[in-house]
Amino acid sequence: MPATVHFLCKHCDWRLAASAAAPSPTCENCGSTYDVLPPDGSAPLAACAACGCAEMYAQKDFNRTTGLVLVVIGAIFVPWTWGLSLLAVTIIDVVLYRLLPEVGVCYACRAVHRGFPRSPDHREFDLVVHDRHVYGAAPPGAEEAHGGRH
Repeated sequence: MPATVHFLCKHCDWRLAASAAAPSPTCENCGSTYDVLPPDGSAPLAACAACGCAEMYAQKDFNRTTGLVLVVIGAIFVPWTWGLSLLAVTIIDVVLYRLLPEVGVCYACRAVHRGFPRSPDHREFDLVVHDRHVYGAAPPGAEEAHGGRH
């Protein structure tokens, strides 16, 4: 699978995808064009391919809706399984966690980068860094996990 970056159109929030093998994408919804050309995926990313932000985090490539549906199904069957359905959901979760690859996500534009090796600079999600990108500042009293780097 080639390395790809999935990002949102800045004008209409339409989902777009770009890869090293394909030309720069044009939004099918509003016609906006983008110069997003991710590298080939042989090296870790130093910055977001969509916006150039250097602050990214790593997470498992798992659909959240699917995870929620699994938990709800497990909870629905609790009365008939004496709670074993929740154990089954937990086992499925652990197996998926070990099998699924990681993706890099940009704090600034939320672009998802698939097919790239994990960069040592991309740690797990940090709410303080997220808040700084979304709200312009971290909450008062919050400490940066990266030693106050900006």
